[in-house]
Amino acid sequence: MAKTLGDITGELTEKVLEPAKAEADLLRKNARMEADRIVAAAQMDAQKIQEQTKREIENLKKQMDIDLETASRNFLIMVEERLEKAVVDPIIEAEIKPILDDRQFLEKMILDILAGYIQHIGKEHHIEILLPTAKKAELETWFTEKFRHKMSHPLEVRFTDKISFGFKIGVAGQGSHVNFSEGLVQVFSEFCSPRFRRYFFPRKET
Repeated sequence: MAKTLGDITGELTEKVLEPAKAEADLLRKNARMEADRIVAAAQMDAQKIQEQTKREIENLKKQMDIDLETASRNFLIMVEERLEKAVVDPIIEAEIKPILDDRQFLEKMILDILAGYIQHIGKEHHIEILLPTAKKAELETWFTEKFRHKMSHPLEVRFTDKISFGFKIGVAGQGSHVNFSEGLVQVFSEFCSPRFRRYFFPRKET
């Protein structure tokens, strides 16, 4: 029996077009699902990146705050130290130097310290006293007259340009001396510095 055009059209629709349409629908459905999956994954990745970036920015800000606070604190400490050096040391030196330049005070100080020094180190060591060259004219005769008959302990007196005021005392030959010159300025500066900072740079209680 001969097939009609309708029969052929029906067969084509049933065997070719409908399966092709179903396949196309399935492909579109799968493609849409894959696209949705890719979009969701991309959104999740973007959210993770955004959260990570936010954390990194927060950490960077915290670190910058810490660095800024540290730099500010170090700067203030540097300013305090320089101001302290410019104020405390010159004032201490200006007050101590005239006292140690006073002949009567210096003579008494040398006698008292010399007596204690001899008692401390014993008589078997030679004592060395270093004095400013500028004081040689007025002190050399005093040492000669003072210790010519009274000083039983070996004593060496030297005048040097390395000292501008006061004196240094030590055991001869050892190269180390107790510093009653610039050393007194340092001692008094260290004593006064905490008080200077307390009154001029009071710390806020936290």
